[in-house]
Amino acid sequence: MRRLVVALALLSLGSSMPATAHHVGTFIPRDDDITKNVKDIRAATAAGRFDLAVRLFDDGIVHATMEKQEKRLPRGLEDGLRAALRRGNLPGVDLRLAIFLAFLTEERLADTLARLAAADVPAERRRDQARKLINAAWRYYNLADFVVSAHDARTGVALRMGFEDAQTFLGGMMVDPMWATAAKRNPVPPDEARAARVVSSMRGTLRRFVAAAAAVAASGGARNFLPGR
Repeated sequence: MRRLVVALALLSLGSSMPATAHHVGTFIPRDDDITKNVKDIRAATAAGRFDLAVRLFDDGIVHATMEKQEKRLPRGLEDGLRAALRRGNLPGVDLRLAIFLAFLTEERLADTLARLAAADVPAERRRDQARKLINAAWRYYNLADFVVSAHDARTGVALRMGFEDAQTFLGGMMVDPMWATAAKRNPVPPDEARAARVVSSMRGTLRRFVAAAAAVAASGGARNFLPGR
């Protein structure tokens, strides 16, 4: 047990290294339990500790969340991820984790739309809550972007631009450090309708990615666009 704790501590240190900068900035959101579990699983697979990776998955919140959302996630995602972990199939692991993270991203964007539709909430408070939900969506998408972009570069660009535009239309471009490009623009008046259209488009893009990526995962084709992983 002590060896497992030490191994987890070392792997967590490795998984906390800064991520690659994106077009929308270099802001890396704080982990929640899910993103920490994802990073630990990835760190274990990168270290060749596939036995540990399987335990981190089976005992972690990623597995628990997949079970809870089983009817809404692509069929076989949980079993496919466990099998990829056991075989040391890194592209298969990365692809299935990205599908899961894209699903969670779309969920937070759905919450954003619901908040923008809350006419009984004062406008500034409504926009502030929507900005926080978009930040929460970025927490998950930030970890899936490299797979999304490898699968389809245009999809990755569209989603990163969508995050930036949504924040801009909600008046967040000068206060949220992740939106570095938007912060250089001249301020624009908040426009919740335009923000809602952007977020709605992003949701559609994410759903299409999840469906396409699930088909690739089921066919065993992850290595075709994630070479060398």
